[in-house]
Amino acid sequence: MKKLNFQIITKDFDLNEETEYLKKIAYVAVKSSADLLQLRNKKISAHGIYNAALFIKKILRSVKSTVRPLLIINDRPDIAYMTGADGVHVGQDDISAAYIKKLFPLMTVGVSAENIEQAIKAEKNGADYIGAGPAYPTNSKPDAGDSMKREVLTEICKAVKIPVIAIGGINTYNIKELAAAGVSGAAVISAVSNAANPLDEALKFRKSIDEYCKK
Repeated sequence: MKKLNFQIITKDFDLNEETEYLKKIAYVAVKSSADLLQLRNKKISAHGIYNAALFIKKILRSVKSTVRPLLIINDRPDIAYMTGADGVHVGQDDISAAYIKKLFPLMTVGVSAENIEQAIKAEKNGADYIGAGPAYPTNSKPDAGDSMKREVLTEICKAVKIPVIAIGGINTYNIKELAAAGVSGAAVISAVSNAANPLDEALKFRKSIDEYCKK
């Protein structure tokens, strides 16, 4: 199975910046050897997500590279299927991984988990990876709640065999600490999208994750 340990997630872009932003973030994802690019935007309609997914696919194919990240759609397995994306990432209030795998067995499915019970259930339901967090306080997801206690993150990593990907407030300086807790990698939003040089920052993440996350 393809590695999933460096994941870039889109910010909540506005429609007036969509084309320029998606071109940039798709290029960054390819050139930094990100394993996964997740299309996530809580501000636009389902139709907007559908169009954005098709546009990202076009850009990913146009960037010269021998490897490309998986394209994952947040929350919407139907849009992932209709656009030919590689998979979907769902939360606890979304369609279960078990049902998604039943309908679309070849899809890569990620599930957000805030505790051990949720992580174990997601694995049993066929999830390919766990998104655990928030690892640190974050402004990218205002509804994410308090940051996860480090012992909880460690126990989640011990409890499941699938990759545990930390998310929330992550930078290139705290990857080592998260790796010590047992995570397989990290997912980032603003750390790359809002960086002065997104590609340079993404390359630093790739290097740090490869160095410290051995699982």
